[in-house]
Amino acid sequence: MSPDQSGDRFEAIAAVSVDEVRASGAGFVLTGRGTDRQDYRVELRFDVPVDAKTRKVLGELLSEVELRVLRRTTPR
Repeated sequence: MSPDQSGDRFEAIAAVSVDEVRASGAGFVLTGRGTDRQDYRVELRFDVPVDAKTRKVLGELLSEVELRVLRRTTPR
């Protein structure tokens, strides 16, 4: 578990290596396999317009991402 800046504790749910990035509407869809051997999909959406050049650069950067998904732990 790791605390955030407020001191709240979070537990790791998944660590995912991104295998594919697709542009989708106002964002991207990232897919990959977790260390738990499960398949994961993350959809990112932007509230602002993204031009084609920026979208290309973002796609390239996101294709190199290792995702960690954490969940806030319940207080004891």
